[in-house]
Amino acid sequence: MTDKPIDWTPDLSLPTSKSTVQHFVAKAGGDRLEIDTTPWGEADLTVNGQSIAHIETAASAGDAFRVLETIAEEFEAAKDARLDQAIEDDEVREKLGLPRVL
Repeated sequence: MTDKPIDWTPDLSLPTSKSTVQHFVAKAGGDRLEIDTTPWGEADLTVNGQSIAHIETAASAGDAFRVLETIAEEFEAAKDARLDQAIEDDEVREKLGLPRVL
């Protein structure tokens, strides 16, 4: 999970009712994240326009959103961890011309 929760904003330009797709947008770590949910529990998570996860059989749109929200937080946390690890890796630092970490 990320240190800071991702702040999701609903797309208010779409009609709101129990029978329409809900669209949520967030920015985290330089990425544009989007979640689309349907009332019957199907949902998609995209990061920078690329599909990351799809759910077909959640009990509700809310359940699907929460699962994808967790996946998005884990995706961002893993990205941050990879960046931190790469900088601490002596071989990578050497290739980048950075001084060795002691």
